[in-house]
Amino acid sequence: MCEVCSSKALLLLKYLIMKHSSITERSGLTAARAGSRWDWPRVMTLSLVVTGALLLQGCLAGAWVAMVAVDSMRSSNATFEPFEQSWVAQLDQSSDAVRNSKVTSVAVLPVEGDPEMGARLATLLQQETALRVEMPVSIEAGIDAADTHSEKSDEADRSTLAKEVTRDLGVDTVLVSRVAAAAPSHPSDWGWKSEDSRRLYLYLMNRDGQLLWKDELPFTLAKGSTSLQEASVQTDLRDHVMQHVKELRLDELGYLPKKAVRTPRKIGILTR
Repeated sequence: MCEVCSSKALLLLKYLIMKHSSITERSGLTAARAGSRWDWPRVMTLSLVVTGALLLQGCLAGAWVAMVAVDSMRSSNATFEPFEQSWVAQLDQSSDAVRNSKVTSVAVLPVEGDPEMGARLATLLQQETALRVEMPVSIEAGIDAADTHSEKSDEADRSTLAKEVTRDLGVDTVLVSRVAAAAPSHPSDWGWKSEDSRRLYLYLMNRDGQLLWKDELPFTLAKGSTSLQEASVQTDLRDHVMQHVKELRLDELGYLPKKAVRTPRKIGILTR
């Protein structure tokens, strides 16, 4: 093992720690707490990995590990947190109510504040549920989508919207959603990214304008020098939402019924 590699490893470790300290001091106390929750584990992990690679494999391997780590710290990503303020309407156990509550279709309305989120939700429901999914580009019937999805919207507005959309599109339910900022944008990861804390509000309404399910999903969008990997975000969102659907028993209630699992047909073998 060469002394040059050891010296470079120690210098790199010292630089990473000093760099993190200087940025933390420049940031306000609130921004530091909000945006650097995971900075110290990242710093220590990165430092140990790079140092170990330098000591064990030499300068070339250490440089490669450092380049991979730096690239990951510049990449854009979305992190979904646990759901909050969850509420589910319980079914009336009478036979007529259970029969009439069967949901077979849903309209996923455009999401104010995050156009991509509407497409993600529609794709999720198409892939993971047995529902027929409609995704209107705009809302007709004289209803302004921006006003309907704003923070000033109340339950009466959503009820009116659900009645008109289900009638016009011929669906059983409507998913009304909006995304709002939860905190001001702030730098993270040594200033290589900007972090936006957001919150997705979900309301599932039936054709009578009644609320079946409402939820809030906090998530963080980190914007780096590379574009967001949509396939990865879609997978993370799907896993996160479907686990929550299972916990709330939305499938058993019939609000978000799962696709039927097809079992392979057995082929009989004729013997003499």
